[in-house]
Amino acid sequence: MATEQGLDLLEQLTTDHEVLRVRFSELAGLPLGDPRRDRLASLTADTLVRHLAAEDEYLYPLARDGRPPHDDAVAHGLQTHTALYGLVRELETTAAGSTEFDRLLARLIEEATGHFGLEEAQLFPTVRANAAPPRLTVLGEQARETERTASPHPGPAGPHESLPPDDLVAPELTWHERMHRLFRFGDTREN
Repeated sequence: MATEQGLDLLEQLTTDHEVLRVRFSELAGLPLGDPRRDRLASLTADTLVRHLAAEDEYLYPLARDGRPPHDDAVAHGLQTHTALYGLVRELETTAAGSTEFDRLLARLIEEATGHFGLEEAQLFPTVRANAAPPRLTVLGEQARETERTASPHPGPAGPHESLPPDDLVAPELTWHERMHRLFRFGDTREN
């Protein structure tokens, strides 16, 4: 990830999000089956896992402070991390270039991108308001060190970890079937 000295924790994590968004765009620009796409997907997944490890260690403990009672932004963020780790594990065991690999990669990109936006909108302002700037600077350096040294592979799934349901419709369905499932119309029989 970015290793710019002097960035505080939130600046570092924002820079990481920007780097990952650029990689996601690069992946979207490469045709399916292109060997460069598979390599970039692997590098991007490794970078994402290292970034999530830094957030788990530094952002989320700070984000709990100052959140209103019964606010579920932190719990939701950590659940999303669990789902993202699970998607990376699945990608690692799925044949690169296969239809399933492409579906998992699309899901990973969609979930990570949405997650970044929620963190930046909901968690970062609270952390900025409640943490002293010198502390954020020190944590930024520690986060960069974590990103350099963390394993690029998520650990094995625990019994509490499960992926959210996949709302993407399988590509082998007809257009008619996909529309019915997508919009949840009552009768799915062909007319």
